[in-house]
Amino acid sequence: MLAVVVAALATAEVAPTGAAPMRCNGQARLCGLPLGEVAFATTHNSMSSPADGFIGPNQGKPMSWQLAHHIRGFQIDAYEGLDRGGRIYTELAGPFGSQATDLSPALVRTATRIHESIGAPPAGTPTDVYLCHTFCELGGVKLSTVAADVRSFLDEHPNEVLVFVVEDYVTPERIRAELAEAGLERELVAVTPNAALPTLGTMIANRTRLFVSLENGDGGASMPNAFAALVQETPFTFLSASAVVGVASCAPNRGVADAPVFQFNHWVTPPTTRRARAVNGRALQTRVARCTAERGRTPTLVAVDFAERSDVVAVVDRLNSGDPNSDGRIFRPLRTRGS
Repeated sequence: MLAVVVAALATAEVAPTGAAPMRCNGQARLCGLPLGEVAFATTHNSMSSPADGFIGPNQGKPMSWQLAHHIRGFQIDAYEGLDRGGRIYTELAGPFGSQATDLSPALVRTATRIHESIGAPPAGTPTDVYLCHTFCELGGVKLSTVAADVRSFLDEHPNEVLVFVVEDYVTPERIRAELAEAGLERELVAVTPNAALPTLGTMIANRTRLFVSLENGDGGASMPNAFAALVQETPFTFLSASAVVGVASCAPNRGVADAPVFQFNHWVTPPTTRRARAVNGRALQTRVARCTAERGRTPTLVAVDFAERSDVVAVVDRLNSGDPNSDGRIFRPLRTRGS
């Protein structure tokens, strides 16, 4: 028994005598919890906002704004692209081939028309890594730009942990190179399937505050495949607000049942602010509670469209505090004027 106590003390996150307890992602109690047991306010297609020229966006504010307003989980899509006279040409023959899209038929037609009018660059022309949604012709931002914003955020907020799930249509090596250029490769936490995830306190102490997983590729321990063993999720294709909160919306989708990270997908396809308003308030709280009961655990990544018109930060903060009178921040709903 004594050995157990000594071991626990040796691994505990202890603040210096007389100092306020360290807060991890805003709450002291989160420092001792494994990453999978912490909830993260998350944006779906995080990069897709009018600020970066996206047509049919999923978010109203760019990722820099999201970081500043307590979003800590990001679902992003990575493609090869090339700036051709102010329009981004998408290299659609990436390493993982073509993919299904949740864009409306009208947007697919628009993107295809732009893609064809731009024309393919000469063979062998170097491409950049862009964050886009199916077609960079409908909007895109360079991964290098986002990585620089993340680097600045982590420098200014040393006790914050971020999670990225990347729908990747470029090689893991290209993603890693972009992160390394921004000084983020050393922030990647290495994880091993079937082993316990590190606590937030450990990640912060080790300055490995970035958990990145890939949907298609596998970049090894520091950028593993998400759904092989680490992430499980709910369905994500809901064509109406009623379907989001419907009886089947908590059912297992990709991933394995014992995966430590639970991705809770909560949006209507295709995205509109009206549809987001219908599901981002009371319906979000209700579905989180129901899926927690049905799946036997609380969500890790609570992902929404138009986060600035949602209660996602407040809902996540309550999940993390466990008690509105605890040391948590208990945010008001994250809603901008006019939402």
